[in-house]
Amino acid sequence: MERPYKKWLRTLCASLVALVFFVPIWMMLLGSFKDQGEVLHLDLSFPSQLRIDNYIHVLQTGSILRGYWNSIVITTGTVVLILLCGAVTGIIISRRKGRSGRALYLYYLFGLTATMQIVTTYSLMIKLKLNGSYLGVILVFTAINLPFAVMTFSSFVTGVPREIDEAAIIDGAGPLRLIFRILLPIMKPVTVTNLIIAAIGVWNNFQVPLYLMSSSRQTTIPMTVFNFYGLYARSWNYVFAALTITILPVMLLYLCLQKYIVEGMTAGAVKG
Repeated sequence: MERPYKKWLRTLCASLVALVFFVPIWMMLLGSFKDQGEVLHLDLSFPSQLRIDNYIHVLQTGSILRGYWNSIVITTGTVVLILLCGAVTGIIISRRKGRSGRALYLYYLFGLTATMQIVTTYSLMIKLKLNGSYLGVILVFTAINLPFAVMTFSSFVTGVPREIDEAAIIDGAGPLRLIFRILLPIMKPVTVTNLIIAAIGVWNNFQVPLYLMSSSRQTTIPMTVFNFYGLYARSWNYVFAALTITILPVMLLYLCLQKYIVEGMTAGAVKG
């Protein structure tokens, strides 16, 4: 049996590491309720008065709601494509025997090491007439995140007994019913894991919309905060309020679904 002091030591180390990430978030949250003079100290002191008007000012002048809408459209479309294509491709790769399945798996695995080339991607978007459109950005984000999704889905499905497939086929299930009614419910942990990772990555991405979005009305949340910071570089209370509004959706998503992350990541890492 493990000695009690080792558990306490491990808990203490984990708490110290968590504190490193929590302190900046707490400072940002407190600063969003301070006035301009108090927030310049950049400390963890409580505000003398809760300035709710900081958030009102940000919502009225920062185009935050427009950025929210654009980010929701892009993030939702990307996550749906990633989960759909990643799950179907992962199932096919894991269930197909032979060199073709292995070659397809290595192809997607190579995508994890390949970096996005802005110039060639931008040129391709222009030729396809997708530059400056939601669809173009969604497809680029999907291509970036799809290799990881395929790898985790295929590794997870490898650990699912083939007898489940055979029993479903005997009962008259076709390929689509087998995938969407039988296997996808079993893959709930890895599905939620990919959902969270993809959603957070797309929501916080600044580079892709910066180069591929041509209209100011299509700016996403990171671009909106960047523009807002340039306008209020010395007003940290407004900047902190804008950042708090920005990270709130992904924090809530993570807190609600965090119990599935470790299970999904572990299953995708050790199976296959």
